[in-house]
Amino acid sequence: MARITVTVRVFGQRGTRRLRLQARARVTDLLRSLGYNPEVVATRRDGKIVAEGERLANGDLVEIIPIVTGG
Repeated sequence: MARITVTVRVFGQRGTRRLRLQARARVTDLLRSLGYNPEVVATRRDGKIVAEGERLANGDLVEIIPIVTGG
């Protein structure tokens, strides 16, 4: 099956990672493969906030932004 490569940056951490995923992978697939709960992070693809159901494409830059709450 065809694969894509995406670059991942996690807000608050240094550096990036390159990951290979199935060609029809969605944001939620990426998050789960990295151990993130899609309900507690925001995700940007190429600078724009995207929903977890969005499909990824080869060469995308995905930024994961953990949501911090508290008081």
